[in-house]
This record gives sequence, structure tokens and C-alpha cells, in this order.
Amino acid sequence: MKLLNILHISDAHIQKKDESEIRKIVAKLINDVLKVQREKGIKIDLVCFTGDLIQRGDKANKDEKQMEFANMILVQPLLDKLGVEKDRFIIVPGNHEVDTSKIVKAMEKGLLVTSLEEINENIIDMNASYLERLDYFYKELDSYYEDIIREKIGYAFVREINGKKIGIVCIDSAWRSSGRGECERGLMYVGQKQVKDLFKHIKNTDFKICMMHHPLDWLSDFESTLIEREMTKFDIVLSGHVHENDNKEICRQNMKTIYSTAGKLYPLDYACGRKVDGYNGYSILNIDFETNLCTIFMRTYFAMGREDFDIAINVNENGKTVYPLNGNTSEKQMEFNIINGIHKYFKHMSETFSLIKEIDSQSPMTLDQVFVDPILSEESEYVKENMDEKDQVLLEELLDEDSNIIFLGKKESGKTSLLQKIGLLYIEDYESKGIIPIHLDMRQLPKKKDRLTNATKYFVMNNMLDDADINKAKVMELVNDGRMVFLIDNIDISDEVQTMMLTKFVKENKNNRFFLTIKEDFFQSLDIKKIPEYGENFKKLYIHFFGKAQIRELVTKWADKREDVIDVNDVVEKIDGYCNQINFAKTPFNVSIFMVLWDSDKNFVPQNEGIVMQNYLEILLEKLSPNESDRSTYSFQIKQHFLSNLAYKMFQKNEYYFTKEEFDDYLYEYHKNKGYIESKSRFSVLFFEKGILSVFNDLVVFGYTSILEYYLAVHAKSNNEFLQIILKKGNRINFRNEICFYSGLTLDCKELLDSMAETIIESIIESIDVAEKLNKLEIMAAFKLQKDELVKSLNENRPTQKEIDNISDMTNTKSVIFPTELSKKKSNIKIDAVKIINSKTEENNEELSEKETEDFYALLQMYGSVLKNAELLDNKYKINHLENYMYAMNILLGEIFQLSEKFKEKLSIEHFRKDIDGDENVLTVQEIEETKNLYMEAVKISCPIAIQNMILENVGTPKLEKAIDDLLSKKTDKPFEKFMFIFLKCDLKIGNVMNELKRYIQNESSESILKLILIKLIFYYRMRFFGTNLVIDNCLLDLIIAIQIKLNPKDNDKITKSINSNKAIVRKKLAKQINKCGTLN
Repeated sequence: MKLLNILHISDAHIQKKDESEIRKIVAKLINDVLKVQREKGIKIDLVCFTGDLIQRGDKANKDEKQMEFANMILVQPLLDKLGVEKDRFIIVPGNHEVDTSKIVKAMEKGLLVTSLEEINENIIDMNASYLERLDYFYKELDSYYEDIIREKIGYAFVREINGKKIGIVCIDSAWRSSGRGECERGLMYVGQKQVKDLFKHIKNTDFKICMMHHPLDWLSDFESTLIEREMTKFDIVLSGHVHENDNKEICRQNMKTIYSTAGKLYPLDYACGRKVDGYNGYSILNIDFETNLCTIFMRTYFAMGREDFDIAINVNENGKTVYPLNGNTSEKQMEFNIINGIHKYFKHMSETFSLIKEIDSQSPMTLDQVFVDPILSEESEYVKENMDEKDQVLLEELLDEDSNIIFLGKKESGKTSLLQKIGLLYIEDYESKGIIPIHLDMRQLPKKKDRLTNATKYFVMNNMLDDADINKAKVMELVNDGRMVFLIDNIDISDEVQTMMLTKFVKENKNNRFFLTIKEDFFQSLDIKKIPEYGENFKKLYIHFFGKAQIRELVTKWADKREDVIDVNDVVEKIDGYCNQINFAKTPFNVSIFMVLWDSDKNFVPQNEGIVMQNYLEILLEKLSPNESDRSTYSFQIKQHFLSNLAYKMFQKNEYYFTKEEFDDYLYEYHKNKGYIESKSRFSVLFFEKGILSVFNDLVVFGYTSILEYYLAVHAKSNNEFLQIILKKGNRINFRNEICFYSGLTLDCKELLDSMAETIIESIIESIDVAEKLNKLEIMAAFKLQKDELVKSLNENRPTQKEIDNISDMTNTKSVIFPTELSKKKSNIKIDAVKIINSKTEENNEELSEKETEDFYALLQMYGSVLKNAELLDNKYKINHLENYMYAMNILLGEIFQLSEKFKEKLSIEHFRKDIDGDENVLTVQEIEETKNLYMEAVKISCPIAIQNMILENVGTPKLEKAIDDLLSKKTDKPFEKFMFIFLKCDLKIGNVMNELKRYIQNESSESILKLILIKLIFYYRMRFFGTNLVIDNCLLDLIIAIQIKLNPKDNDKITKSINSNKAIVRKKLAKQINKCGTLN
């Protein structure tokens, strides 16, 4: 049999102080190699040592004479026992061979590089002074080997072994090392010239080995790809230097070149003064030229217990791996050039992502740093509320299938980024799959015949690495062999010619895989029955908008580079709340624009609807326009004016769409009146490209209803007559979002707030007693912390952050209104909050009451939003309006209590029993009354928390801090109102929340209010309101305990003593109970 067996060892770090230990390791190494030889029936032919034979280059030939010492205790004993001639022991220098005393600091600075050109210059100009730090090492080589082939730097050998010519190139990667260790990662360079100069001496050998101390990922980014391409000329690349087994794969194959990284031989790893199993070991490579297989046997030194070498099960469960050999250098280099060139394309494929990087230097640099797996489902966005998490399709699982896929998604839903990610994943997995991703954009196909086939050829040829070449026939050979996955973007299903062309292409190349993307309308799902089959069966998957969990992941990834960000929770909540409030699409693109705004202002949180939308649109229309003329000649203000007038024209006819003819007429008249040139403004296409306008059922509409409403608000700023129409008492509820946008753009809004306050105050005066009753609220439910409850293990059910985000998504679903159904001139029901309570007729006041309650709340919502946006309003007016708002919200809560009480009273025993018909244990009258009372207690403790959440979402801004403090000072004798203001401040995370709550609890005497505080704190804890912060969690648990002590005065001393002596245990047990039950017994 024609075999080559290589013993690969590295990193012995020999020095005299370790002599005893090293001798033991060497003896065990020799015995283990002999054992493997016997068990596998092999004989070592070649010993390759990949650097760091000694510990200190400055003691190599003087003082300890470590080179001589190493030869005596390791090299020669090993060769003797294995029966290997000394010329078959090949070594390369490592960073520890460097004589650091010979390093000249001034020269060291001159060798630092900032480009590939500088690397090449330094290698070409290589002189003795550069290599002085390794001068002794090269002299040792010259005296040790008779046939060494030297170049200016590095050296090579040719050995005849078992009838095969073996070429060995020894790359000097240590010449640039100054012995500083990990901080040199990415600074090393070897130079393409070094590799080429040495390879020419072995190019005609049968088997080619490259040895170098540093793995490729230690080389400078300027040359790493080029050197990796040079490595495809070799069959095997051997390296060392890596000391941690999780730092680098021990062995891998890339473009059929086998890479093997040896573990260190010595020193052993220690932790807490004891030996531990680390990355100590070696490998034996068994090359069989008849089967064309390379088997790598990996051995690890297990320091704990056994203190001996054995199968490296810590690296691979079998301790070995097998790779096929491929000596076709040109084939390997061609594949390398294709994959690495295409990789470069896919890394920079997204034009939008590239533009974002241009305008935001703090944005993530790569797709991986920002990509979030999309929500994929066979159901459309509009049935999402019925979709279970298990119905979602995971991208990872999708790639393991072989089915063809059509992705359907709205504009900016991430279709192109998804294809980009799929392309990168195929490249990453190229060694196992051998599939080349091809991206084709249906909007940019060549004009020639067979457009898709030619586009495929051009894609490969145009994206080859550097100056590499490939012919069209070779590309088609890869296609015919089924080596492609086609990622085809921007398909227009309405284009029949395109459909025929794509169907033909899919049929002709059906042994390849296809991923297609098709754009959906904003306002309705694309019927899959209308999608062509394109000649093969395709699985259809919808890309849904982001949920809160996806927003959180994207914000977290984006913030990863920012040292000033500790917790992203506030930004996530505000982005999610902003999108919910104005029904704005949660697409990856939209969230990314919010992130750009955040990077430009680290205090940015999307609260002011008008300013946020204005900034969003300015980025969209100006900064993200690759065409300079789109930005300069026709300014953002001109574009705003065009769109706001378009929105107003739609309002005037109460039809929020134009036919294409109407739009063309408007476009013509606008440009004619302003003296603009349409071919230069590009308004006929620009706004559609940006997604601001869209075509829906052959009608021109605004892409988002919220953008339409924003532009109506913009128009109201310059048209007072229109402003008065939308502010009119009978109309304003229908223009809620327009008014919110308007207030955000105006900032003072005193008159606007005063006009709404008139109606609010009327309701407050009529229902003031409802609010006052809340200050005398009585909660009868007992909250007693039993000792035995503290010791229970109940830690399973606290929701995860993702589960909390999913709950939030479910509670914030909104129905979509089609543009053809949208109207702003519907009649409105007069608000009469008191009628709900005083109504005598049951039947048919339910619908009326519901509508009136909704209208009352809608007005409150609008009032709160305007107040939140009124940043320039004087504080004295903020105080008045905030007090009005809080009174009104308390009245709403009081009405809920009264309605619940009426419901409880009217629920008859017969009705109650009928609802539980079939229950064997029929409830007694007393049990029914107790159940009804429990129902009321549940309403009393849960509804205030719900109302507080509504207040936070509606009026929440830290800029109201002074107004809140001033109002709190007036509420000392109104416990419930004080409770609402205190927690508005805490919900806004103003000041030191935990200290504020501690003082509040200490001073609060109302038992009912303490119970409400307790429920609120449990809500904070359960819902991770302050993020994942252990310190805050412990503070919340301490506050819960403090309330328990106050609520149980009889056991006060006993509980206090028990808790203070075992606080950590009590916290732990209490947390378990809250996590399990959600509350306390």
C-alpha cells in the first residue's frame, strides 16, 4: 500500500526549569505514538513540528541553550524510538523562537502595514535586518539539513517517501512576531510572494504539505483571503500556536485542502493550582494514496486522573476524522475564486444596508450583526392572530430541506436580506453541501436571449475573486451538475413574459434549488392561487412583520457596539408602542431607520409621533437616495409639499385613493404650477420606489395609512381652514392620528389642549364623585405570606422575555382598513360618560354604552398624546392638563368598577348555575356569592394596573417629571390618586425608582393601597418591566416582603426577624412562588 504517515506536534515551550515535567510528557508521547502505530498498523514516516519548540528565542543558543536542550530531551529521543531519520523531522519557527532582544522598536513601527501593497513591498524588500530576530534559527536550519531550499524568507524540502515525492513548504509566519501573544492576532503577515516563491520548488511533487506556526485567522485582514487562496495549492496545511480547544477547529477541510491544527504539547493547563484537561495533544495523519483518503487520528493528554494520552473524545467522539483528497489544484482554485468572490458580493449585496452604513457610521458593519430570523408561515399576515408559534417555519430547518420556496412579503419586509442571508449560509456550508448561491434580480436582467441563463453566467464571471477567470462553459457545467441554488428576487407575477421566461428556466434547470421572492400589496394578502407554479412545485411562505421579540433582537444586536447602552428595553418598548399607536408596519427596514435616528441622538426614544415620522421620511427620501439629484434639486420640503397636497386632495373627495389617471393629472398640474420638470423630480416613480405610495387594485394609495395621516397633519399646518375642520368637536375623533402628528410638529399646542379640555372637564364635573370614591377604595382580599409557602419550590412559570413579548403582540393586533374603505367624515356619537352609569334600560343600551365608552377613551387617548407632544408648553399648563387627564382616567376606572358591580348584582343564581351546567358539584348560594365577591376583588386589583399601562403608553414622557412632582405634592390626602401618580413616575423610570418605592411603602398607611402596590410590584417582577436585572429583581422582592410585613402586623416581629436573618433564602423562595403562581396566597 502507498501510504504517508505524519506525526504532527507543536508548541512544546521547552525550558530547563520544566525539564522533569517535559521528560515525563515526552516519554508518554513516545509510548502513545508507538501504541497508535501498533493498533492502526502504520509506521510514522515524517515528523512535522509547527513551531514554539522552545520557550525563549533569546536563550536559544546562549544561557540555557534551549535549542540544544530541546533536541536532547524531545527531538532526538522521539526520532530514535520511532526509527525516523533526522532529515524527516521538519520544523517551522514560532513566536517563541523569536529573539526579542534583537527587535528594534523603530524598525518594528516601520513594518506595520495598512494595505496589501505595503505587505508586498516589505516582503519584496526583505533584508537581513528584518530577520535578525530569527537569524540564529535559520543558521540552525542550515547546519541541520543538507538539502534545505532557502528563499529570502521561508524554506522548502522535497522528500521521497514510499515511492511518492512529497513537497513541504515551510512558511515563516513568526518573522513579524514580537512575542506579545494574543494582541498580535490580525497583525501577522507572511506575504503572497513568500508562498509563491516557495511553492515553485515543490509544484511538481505528488503530495504537497504547507507548514506554518500561525493559523490563517491570525493573519492580517489585508492578505488573509489571498493567502487562503494560495493554500488551495496544497493538499494539507499544518499549523500550531492555538492553546485553547474552543479557539479553533483542530481539523477542517476547505476547498478540498485539509487543515490540521495541533494542540500544545506543553505546558499543561492549570486551574486553582490543579491540572485540568485542556488543549494538550497531537495528531497523526494517515494518507492513503490508493483510496485517496486522509484519516486524522487526534490524541489528547488527559491531565486529570489518567495523566496520559488517549483518543481525543473531547474534540471528536471517535477521536478521528476522514477527508477525501483532491490533488486537482486548478479545480480547487477555481472553486475558491468562485465562492470567495461570490461571498464578497453577498456581504455587500443590499443597497439599502450599504446606504444606511454610509449615513450612520455606528450602524452594524455586516448582515450577520443585524440579521434577525423572520417570522415565516404558510399563513398570511392577516391570519397571524390565529397562528401558533409551532406553525412558524424556521430558516435553519428550511435550508436542510430540498424543496423550492417562494417567499411572499410586503415592501421592505426583508425579502432581499433574507435571500442575502440564505446565500451567506450556503457559502458558509459550502464544504458539506458544495452548492453555489446565485442571486438574480428580475429587474436587472441582461437584454440578450436566454436572459436568466446569461444572467447566471455573468453573475459568476463578474464576481470571481480579484483577477481570476472562468469561461461560460464551465459555469453551465456547474448548473447542469445541479451545483447551484438560485435566489431570484423582485418577481412580478403580473408580467406574463417574465412568467414564461422564469417557468422555462426552472424546468430546464430543475436539478438545482430555487428561492423566489414576490412582493405583496400593503393592504391585502396575495392569493397563492394566483401565483404561477413556474414549472415545479414550490412551497409558498409568507414573511410576516416583526413582533416585539424580533424588534428586541434587532435593537439588541444594533446596540451591541455601543458602550453607552446598558439596557435596550426602553427603546424596544417605545418603538413597539409607536408602531402600535399609529399602526405603522414593523418591518426590518422601519426598525433599522429608528436605529439610525437612535445613533444620531443617543437620547432618542420614539415618543413624539410627528417628529419621528418627519425624521423617518427625511432619511427615506433624502439620505437613502443613491441618486444625488433626488436629494439636491428637489428638497425634502418640496417632496413634503407635493405629498401633503396629494393627501389633502384625497380628503376633499373623501376617497383616499386616486385612479392612475387622476394621479397623472395631479402630477402634471403640480409640476406645471410650480415650474418643475417631472423627468428631473422623478416624482412619478420616486415615491413608489420608497414605498410611500403604492398601487392597490390599480389605484394609487399611500403605502401606510399612518403616512397619509401624517401628510394631512403637515397640510393642516399651512391650511388653517382644514385645521379647524379636523379639530371640530364632531370630527376630531376621526382625525385622532392627524391631530397627534400635528401636535408633534407644533410642540406648544396650548389652544389644541384647551379645546379638548373643555369636553374632558365637562365629563369630570359630571362624574367627579366616581373619581373621589376611588380614594376610599376597599380591597377585602387577604394577602398573607404563610411560612410554609416560603419554602415551596415553585420556580417554573415566570414568563421568559420572549413569552412576554408574544403576549404583547397578541394584545396589540389591529385590523387593516383598505384605502377604498377609509373615510374621515363619519358621524360621531356624542360623548356622555355619565349616561353609562345612569342608564335604566339594559337591552339596548349595551351597544350604545360600549360606543360611548370607546369614544370617551378615544378622546382621552388623543388628549394624552397631544399633552405628551406639547414639549414647549409652560409647566403650569402641563400641570393643569395632566391633572385633567389623570382625573378622566380615574373616572374611566371608576366607571369600570361600577359597571362590574352592576353586572355582579344582576347576575342571578339561576344564570350562574346555568353557566356551569354539567358540573356534578352544584354550588350553594353562599358559594356563588363568595365567587361573585372574588370576581369584584379581582376587578379592583387588576384594572388599576391595566389603566396605568394605558396611561404609560399614551401620555408617558419623562419630560412631565416636574408636573408629576408638583401634582404629587397636592395629593397627600388622596391615597388612590397618589398611587396613580407615583406609579406613573415609576413606570417612566424617572429617578431612583426603588428608593422612591421604598419611601412610599414606609409612609403609606392604607391597607387597600398597599395591596395594590403589592400587585403592581408582582407585575413588575413577573413581566420583567425593568429588564433582566438581578439587582432590580432583588429590590422588588425586598419591597414585596416589606409590604407583607406591613399587611401582617400581628406577625410583624416574627416575620421581620425571620426575613432579616435569611433574606437571600426568603428572596429565592418568594421568587419561586411568584414565578409559579403569578401572585401570593
